[in-house]
Amino acid sequence: MAEQKTNPVWQHFTEPTQGKARCNICDGLVSLGAEKANKKNTTNLWSHLKCHHLQAYKEAQKEKEQAAFSKANVSQPTLTEMFDAKRKWQNSDPRSKQLDTLVTEMIATDNQPFTFVSGIGFRRLVAAMEPRYNIKTEKHYRTDILDGIVAKVEKKIKVLIAEDAGPFLSFTTDCWSGDTEALMSLTCHFIDDNWKRKQVVLNAKAMSGSHTGEYISNMFISLLKYWDISHDRVVLVLRDSGANMVKGLRLAEMPDLSCSAHTIQLVVNDGLNSQRVVQDVNAKLKNIAKHFNHSVLAKQNLKKIQKDLGLPQHSIIQSEPTRWNSTLHMMKRMLEQKRALNVYAGEYGKIATPAAEQWDIVSNLIDSLEPVEEVTLEISRSEASISSVIPSIVVLKMMLQAEGPNTRGIKTLRETMLQSLQKRFARMEETKCLVVATLLDPRYKDHVFFAVDTLTKAKQWIKEEHAIVSEQLKIATTEDQGPDPKQIRVENEELPGPPSVLQQMYANILRPHGSPTQESDEEHHISEQLHQYLREPLIDRQSGQPLEWWKQNASRLHLLAPLARKFLCPPPSSVPSERVFSEIGNIYDNKRSRLTGEHAEHLCFLHDNLSFLNWEY
Repeated sequence: MAEQKTNPVWQHFTEPTQGKARCNICDGLVSLGAEKANKKNTTNLWSHLKCHHLQAYKEAQKEKEQAAFSKANVSQPTLTEMFDAKRKWQNSDPRSKQLDTLVTEMIATDNQPFTFVSGIGFRRLVAAMEPRYNIKTEKHYRTDILDGIVAKVEKKIKVLIAEDAGPFLSFTTDCWSGDTEALMSLTCHFIDDNWKRKQVVLNAKAMSGSHTGEYISNMFISLLKYWDISHDRVVLVLRDSGANMVKGLRLAEMPDLSCSAHTIQLVVNDGLNSQRVVQDVNAKLKNIAKHFNHSVLAKQNLKKIQKDLGLPQHSIIQSEPTRWNSTLHMMKRMLEQKRALNVYAGEYGKIATPAAEQWDIVSNLIDSLEPVEEVTLEISRSEASISSVIPSIVVLKMMLQAEGPNTRGIKTLRETMLQSLQKRFARMEETKCLVVATLLDPRYKDHVFFAVDTLTKAKQWIKEEHAIVSEQLKIATTEDQGPDPKQIRVENEELPGPPSVLQQMYANILRPHGSPTQESDEEHHISEQLHQYLREPLIDRQSGQPLEWWKQNASRLHLLAPLARKFLCPPPSSVPSERVFSEIGNIYDNKRSRLTGEHAEHLCFLHDNLSFLNWEY
């Protein structure tokens, strides 16, 4: 019955048999007036309720009347409302402005060209979803809307850096050159009050002229000034090893460090270029990859062979000069497809596959390079800290020093990589930020130091940094709270001058025996707390969360916690800045190759920060 679902009488009946309904209250059977569905009715059901279950009848009747009243009072749209539903919004209408903003946010978030708004598909979609919205020209979104969004997001980021980021910031920077523009990126890294690692893209600034060290220095300083970031808040700047970048940051007098991932790439390249047999094998594999990547027919023939041999139907990977691990991936894919490649060479020719001893070298190269890639990926993660640099280099040295059957044929390569690693990271245990960060990481502490005196230097650095950080935090607190009322003097009141040198000497010799100075007392407390921290067990290297550990122990180790927040915030590589440039490559696609540097800056800035702020600004 059509009304069975809506008629309230059916709350008290079910229809177990043809033509009859069973009462849920008394279990009696009541006729529906007919057996055919189109002739059934509920008259007998209502009569049964009225005669035998009066209360249920009244409730059902009341519900029926309410439903009828609601149906009768459904408002019909007026003529004006019908016209408003079809009339286009004015550009000044708040609803139109909101959609203007959403369209521009979509363009920035999804890396779409501004010409996207002119597409027929987009216009049809908007017309179906909201016909009252008038789609503007691409120029409107690019010039009138984009700048306003950027200004609001910049204001939000400035407040975030000033109020939530704490006193210590680290940065990564890099340069990128395209066909029409060159840009310099700047990403900011900090640990917030809740011990969460945060990363903000501050700039992808258009560059002009010659990119000399002086130019980079001036630009870097101007960017910090624009964001109201003082020099003393900068803990470390991660950069590549380019001579102009090194010189620029030295001229800017910024604490800087080379990108660990870049340096490891140089180590691998030194090894790959050191042994002729490795170069020959690598060249042969590159030629094979080139053959398959330039011939559709070759790919199709290879797939047939792979299918016949029961091998994965994977494509052959071509190595890229700028990414050493692409060489590793090429070798692994070639070794996986070794049988298919040999069959292909036998049937079609055109490629020269490695000999048996060369395949052994490929296998050994993979075994040697896989740990290097694992380390590179680990220090390139978004949550990685510079505390992982020293441990990573230590285990790579141990791996390269080990000998076994997997090192045959590539000993020169491994020796060269070891020497290069030792040379390029020779001063890592003399670099304060690396040593202190490692010591304050509860996964490592002092367990990974090679040099005998590193721990002694680290303890002294901890004392020095404690004094510096305590003073910085004291100044920041004073600035937030305003002047101390006790220190406000009555006008013209004579103030005591600083003690003379002679008075200070008398104070020193007349101090009671065994009474420490304020400085030595502070040093004693920080040394005691550091000793307590070092005696505690390490947390697990893989599952342990250093920042979460410090969050739980910050009040207990209150002297060390500010140092941990400062030195654990820098990343170990400039990969975050490189990721910015991968987005810039998407921005400068064929559909917007004429995009100006300023607009590219804004799009790149919004692409990362809109999602970072959850589109709330």
